[in-house]
Amino acid sequence: MWTRSLLKQNAKDALRGRYWRSFLLCFLLTLLGIGDYSPQYRVTYDLASDELDNLRYGPVWEGNASVQDLWAELNDSNLLFLLQFGVVLLLIGVVIGLCWAFFLVNPLTVGRNRYFMESRQAPAPMKTVLTIFRPPYMNVVKVSALVSLKIALGSLLIIPGIYWQYCYWMVPYLLAENPYLTTGRAMELSRQMMEGEKLRTFVLVLSFIGWIVLSALTLGIGLLFLEPYYQATMAELYAVLRSKAFSLNLTDENELCGFVRHDAGA
Repeated sequence: MWTRSLLKQNAKDALRGRYWRSFLLCFLLTLLGIGDYSPQYRVTYDLASDELDNLRYGPVWEGNASVQDLWAELNDSNLLFLLQFGVVLLLIGVVIGLCWAFFLVNPLTVGRNRYFMESRQAPAPMKTVLTIFRPPYMNVVKVSALVSLKIALGSLLIIPGIYWQYCYWMVPYLLAENPYLTTGRAMELSRQMMEGEKLRTFVLVLSFIGWIVLSALTLGIGLLFLEPYYQATMAELYAVLRSKAFSLNLTDENELCGFVRHDAGA
């Protein structure tokens, strides 16, 4: 039976002497939009109210036509073209976003999990994250994408999305250990591992709320330093539930052979 304090203490022990390497890794992944607690930064541009008025009502180029005059000259065909153009841009943005998530973010998340699992035993090189791009990379993409889509569809009804998120919490870790797992098997084994553990995992995640509040006082910068600790704790959770799965004969060493160190260039 695991406790939150035990997992967190084990995470601290695993990070001892390896924290800054893990911090750098999490920071680099944050720049790609990968992280559970790392802040996501966006560049915004603020205009004073008088500048906005100038844009709305002031002259355009060097002529006397205002924005309202130009808008009035647009006919229905122009408006239809602009609408179609906007829809096309939106669809292109959606496709690019999905490709970014499916082919980069999800696999790197799996690679990050492998790094933290290997780091439990010995210092792991940062390039461990990139080993996921070796065969069977496309299987990792497929399984991660299908699981993400199921959770996303469930999120439309809120409760099913939250439930499925915790049911399939261990899928990225299972793929990190065995990237050959099929979608059905990865989802099934994750559900079995999370049986009776979903609420406890939710409470474990919630236990970081104090650190999040403190990090908010630093405008989110503190979240960068929290991320390695959080990921190391989640790795400890997987290790415990993995042992539980073995004890219940839910899996064996042929399916989950452990996190053996290997060179990304091998």
